[in-house]
Amino acid sequence: MYAVPALTLVISVYQRARILELIFQSLENQTWTDFEVVLADDGSDASVAEIVRRWESRFRHPVRHVWQENIGFRKTVIVNRAVAESAAEHLVFIDGDCILHHRFLERHHARRRPHHVLSGRRVMLDIELTARLTLDDVRTLRIEHPSFWWRHAKAHDRRNGVYAPALYGWRGGWSREYAILGSNFSLFRDDFLRVNGYDEGILGRGMEDINLRTRLLNAGFAVRSISQEALQYHCEHAAAPMPHDAETTQRWRSTTESWTPRGIVKGERETTLDGPHGTHHQEDPHASARDRG
Repeated sequence: MYAVPALTLVISVYQRARILELIFQSLENQTWTDFEVVLADDGSDASVAEIVRRWESRFRHPVRHVWQENIGFRKTVIVNRAVAESAAEHLVFIDGDCILHHRFLERHHARRRPHHVLSGRRVMLDIELTARLTLDDVRTLRIEHPSFWWRHAKAHDRRNGVYAPALYGWRGGWSREYAILGSNFSLFRDDFLRVNGYDEGILGRGMEDINLRTRLLNAGFAVRSISQEALQYHCEHAAAPMPHDAETTQRWRSTTESWTPRGIVKGERETTLDGPHGTHHQEDPHASARDRG
């Protein structure tokens, strides 16, 4: 009998196998262990597959490696495919350059609520510290000590590395429209499917998370902060400029859609979904993947 995990961690990855191994080490440290990993790989070479083979048997549930050909930045496409392969009812999303605090998954799981999105932030490490990070730095939790990274993070960013879960009632309750950061957010799988996932018409870096947030808000969901609680440490890297013009950016940012016809299910939905508290009649085409036994 297949044991369905309580949580699916979707990791968006492209290359950077060394950093992925650091992430896997941080997953071995997690206090919450009932999770599966689905790697959303946007065309990495064999070095990433080798890291997966090295680590795939070290967790309670198998690691799944969902790969697509490298023909440009297509995060929206590969993440939707990864969600289609997921088994748990609760999804947590990170990027393949973010190492996790040892209670990261525990806190996302503890704060989960239907029809709510939890969005966190990250400590941005500089290039010097990123280059010398080791598995031992992660295994021993050295990376989690502010004294280890404090002078390698910008002043305005340091608060993102302070673990203070007691602040959740204030931060999480202050706004229902917190911004989503694609490297640190979670929601129930059914809620992700309710808006049909990422809009796969958004290709190239940027705007995919902003558009997803807008559609979730349009559907009546709340987006709440889990900063100072679900902590992560972002490894420095170069980033290409966003390729979108101002008109396109504004259209994606201010869309009136909740469901996108360019998402996990292709085409217009057949039934109307009246927000998170309405009756959801759209059949889940991936239920067999989630509920297989």
